[in-house]
Order: sequence, then C-alpha cells, then structure tokens
Amino acid sequence: IELIARQEPFSQMELRWEDKLDNHPVYKIPLDYLIYNQYNGRILTRTKSLEAFGQKINPETDEGKKLIEKLLWESKEKANKTTLENIRKYQQEKPGIITRDGIIIDGNRRAMLLNKIDECDYFKAVILPVTLEDDPIGIEKLETSYQMGEDKKLDYNPIEKYLKVKSLHNRGVEERKISEWMGEDKRTVEEYLRVMTIMDDYLEYYNYENCYTQLDGREDLFISLARWIETFRGKDSEKGF
Repeated sequence: IELIARQEPFSQMELRWEDKLDNHPVYKIPLDYLIYNQYNGRILTRTKSLEAFGQKINPETDEGKKLIEKLLWESKEKANKTTLENIRKYQQEKPGIITRDGIIIDGNRRAMLLNKIDECDYFKAVILPVTLEDDPIGIEKLETSYQMGEDKKLDYNPIEKYLKVKSLHNRGVEERKISEWMGEDKRTVEEYLRVMTIMDDYLEYYNYENCYTQLDGREDLFISLARWIETFRGKDSEKGF
C-alpha cells in the first residue's frame, strides 16, 4: 500500500481529515491488497452476534473474507444487485477510504461487489496516512461521518446506529461530538444510549449477551419502553412521586 501511495494518483477527492477539508489523492489499489473491516457499521450486529457464539472472524483469511462478503451482500441484497449492475456498466464511481495498512474504512460494500466481477481487479480509494491502531478515534470519527452522517444511516440495519453510539461512548467520546459526527442533535444521541442500555439488559437477561440479531424488528418496542421509563424520572414527575 505504501508503495502505491508513492505513485501517480488516479484522481483527487475532497475529504475531511483531522478537521481539515482538503483534496486527497485517489489511487487504484489491487483488490488483493485490501482487508475488510469486520466491525463496519453495516454489519456490526451480525459480526458481534457471531462472536457472541464463539465464532472467530479473521478478515485476513479466505474463510473470514468470504464470511464478511456474505454478510455485506445479505445486509441489503436488493440494493446490492442494483449497484452490482451499475458497477458492471460504469465501474466504480465513488472512491473509498482505506488505512495505510489496507483496512477499508469506507467502501466495504463496494469492494465486495467489485470482487464479484472478474473484469475488476482494483479499488479506487484515498489512502489515509495512518493505520487503524495509530489513530482509532480519528478513524472512527471519519467512518461515522461518512457512513452514519446525514441520511446515510437509513441504509443500515436500525440497530447499527445504537451500537455505533455505544462504541463511541465506550471509547470516551462525548455525546456532543457523537451528535456532530452522526448529524444528529444531542438529545437524540442521549436517547440512543438509553435505548441501547435497555437492549443490552434485555439480551443479558435472556442469556443472549451481544447477540444483537435478536433485536431485529424490535427497535420500536425498546424506544417506547425507554420513553415510558423516562416519564418516571425527575423531581417533578407525578409518576415518580
């Protein structure tokens, strides 16, 4: 990857990195050089659930790679079929983002689709000047902004946004910053945390700790419960009194 970064870039892409919006070079990266991110926000509930049942996922092995590709494909199968046909016609239109050591930060789904097309052997991407271990918070910020910001979170399993907020909060990121990265207001992020706490309590009670696939289709129930519980809080609450 580092050798590729010394070559002539394919094009440029605007990217906000380290709080600066600049043009960054885009390179053609051989698909074989890339490593899927198993904790990508699109499939986080799936990989966490598999790990909860003792399955190890190593994205650097053929087995791990195939499993992640299967999860990415199944996450939005109908949309994936449409995008696959578009890539066959027009190739990869939007560049991805990878770390200096080849881990895909943005573009896991696009890379998976490119791997399904025999004629495609490279991935267009910006190469960040750091590894995932060098700057985990900075990379998490970038990933959150690109994948969960604005309306993009609508493309994801509803439970993924709660896991993303929990992950950032556990890393010590303030609710205010999380709200900025996700394009949400602070109250919404605080509600995500309350709902996630109840979800985790529920899973632990039924001995399904970290098996987040058990929450599929149940988001609204937990939102209603969290809001009902909130009506009992505070010194002015008649229910609490």
